[in-house]
Amino acid sequence: MELYQIRHFAAVAETGSFTKAAIRAAVSQPALSASIAKLEEEVGAKLFHRSPKAVTLTPAGHRFHMTAQKVLDACNKVKAELRASVADRPLRIGLLRTLPSAQLVQLIETLQGELPETPIELVDGTREQLHAQLAGRKLLACVSSKSESEPGQRSVELLREDYGLVVSLNHRFAFYESIQLSDLNGERFIVRTHCDTFDSTTKLFAERGIRCQVVYRTDQDDRALALVEAGMGVALMPAIFDAPNVKKVPVHDFDAKHVISLHWNEDVADDRLDRVVAFATTHNWASSDRESTARSSRLDVVMSSMRRSTGSTVSGQKPPQASSR
Repeated sequence: MELYQIRHFAAVAETGSFTKAAIRAAVSQPALSASIAKLEEEVGAKLFHRSPKAVTLTPAGHRFHMTAQKVLDACNKVKAELRASVADRPLRIGLLRTLPSAQLVQLIETLQGELPETPIELVDGTREQLHAQLAGRKLLACVSSKSESEPGQRSVELLREDYGLVVSLNHRFAFYESIQLSDLNGERFIVRTHCDTFDSTTKLFAERGIRCQVVYRTDQDDRALALVEAGMGVALMPAIFDAPNVKKVPVHDFDAKHVISLHWNEDVADDRLDRVVAFATTHNWASSDRESTARSSRLDVVMSSMRRSTGSTVSGQKPPQASSR
């Protein structure tokens, strides 16, 4: 005997109709009828008198109904208690460490506004670190660059965008409508070592014989942008990154995509997850509004009280012959 069968039985008993009970239980009428028939077979008695005008309880049905109500009441009580205890737990969300801070400000402020009594913890990490923690039930959800879901998990794509070449405003490429990869040969280059496509881009450059002069290697995107602004070199970066004194130039023969998705375990019973998913899917992640960038300074105060860093600095990678992002 399954709990769903008891719920189906109660729906029929309370509505006096298989049609109305199916609507209440959000199942098809044939599925509900099959569920009741299986229940009657298991208990060895007919639970309902069926007629074209009405569905009524048999004597056995009346006895079963009293016990069924106690079972359902107990289940609802346990569920309420569990939900109440969940509300007291910290809301732990994993964030890909390459996401720009300006894009996270509204997410954090909205969550704090909607859940003022809930402590919120943000966890920085690489894609691999975040998904390991999600699988280990240490995170409620995570925002990462992984596009597909693991078994037992769900995901929704938040952003899909192109990469482009970021240059200072006085660089010659700033006056181009677009470039091709071969134009980068010999360029002073700032390498983003933590990029998800670091290896594939390095291989692509090598295959095309493109050799750049690597002047700096970093796993910090704000530093890469600052160095580009200062005219130290150029960098390949997703379109989501922006700064006041740089220009993003399209690279027409470079088809890599930057994908951002929200992931969560599908069996999590936490109403707060619905709010996270709802906001994440309606937020304009591609926005490059300067006001959003200016507001990012407030993030330092917020993050100091909430962030639980994984200390995931990428290191120990050998310099490539050809540069990548």
